[in-house]
Amino acid sequence: MKNLLKEQMFDDFEVSGVDITTFTKFSITCDINDKYLSSDEKEILDKRSLVTWSEIKDVLYHIIKGNRVPTKFKIIFVLPKDRTRQLVEKNQLPVKEDGVHGLFININFEDGLLKCTTGTSLKVFTLDKILENYWDDTVKKFFKKHGIAL
Repeated sequence: MKNLLKEQMFDDFEVSGVDITTFTKFSITCDINDKYLSSDEKEILDKRSLVTWSEIKDVLYHIIKGNRVPTKFKIIFVLPKDRTRQLVEKNQLPVKEDGVHGLFININFEDGLLKCTTGTSLKVFTLDKILENYWDDTVKKFFKKHGIAL
């Protein structure tokens, strides 16, 4: 929980959605509302459609804080498009960056058990699992680098 809410481990990730259940269920879609933003703010976002973890984690901290742990929560992290492109190009993976819809880290907590799964979403059909396997390995290394045992 500390790595999620107090550290910067996930700050650069975009967030697709968050569900937190405390005394009630909070569901946040994490889509950026363009109508709320000034033209300067829109320019800074550079066509990004999702909030980053650093932009939303303080709000979530205020929902979660207290003496009791939420009964459950789910967070869907998305690797930003520029980092997805770097990952694909740098490692010469057999899929083109524009064929990748998203690379995800799903964090679920329920019944006292924390689970983390990865996901890939492609815009094209393929039986090739190289990107999937590479993303799994990348996430494992990311957790190890941050001292999280798997």
